[in-house]
Amino acid sequence: MKRTLPRTSLLLILAGILVAVLTPAVLSQEKHPLAGTWTANISKSQRHPNHLFKSATLHFEVSGEVVSLTYKGVNMSGAEETGTFKIHPDGKEHPIPDAPGLVEVSRWASPRILETAAKQGANVVGHSSYEISEDGKTLTAKISGSDASGAQFEQIIVCDRQ
Repeated sequence: MKRTLPRTSLLLILAGILVAVLTPAVLSQEKHPLAGTWTANISKSQRHPNHLFKSATLHFEVSGEVVSLTYKGVNMSGAEETGTFKIHPDGKEHPIPDAPGLVEVSRWASPRILETAAKQGANVVGHSSYEISEDGKTLTAKISGSDASGAQFEQIIVCDRQ
């Protein structure tokens, strides 16, 4: 005699499997301190004279293998800038698609600190770190390197969680 589960039980089991499979991915995104939208607080930031942007918003999405950073803002000339790039916090070299000859090497220094470096050959040409405050309300981005004109710069951008 073949025994079958009632249709309602089967649906509950399938729903339970979906919840078990999908919930960790959703929760990991929501739980990660870096995930979310951040707006630059210009008055608290220390900007380089060659990089006096007027506004900036960063949006981070965090998965186990990739951090996606979408930015938008207004540069010092008044032009709007937007873009998205992927950060791979696995400690390995990954080509930077819009910068031939450059690779990014990134890692989690702690659960609240993401460090990334841009390298050209053996030389580090840029470095950034993104640190979340203990209360989760502030992101401090420390960025250094050389800009498109070849000038060295260093700045600290303080962002508030939205």
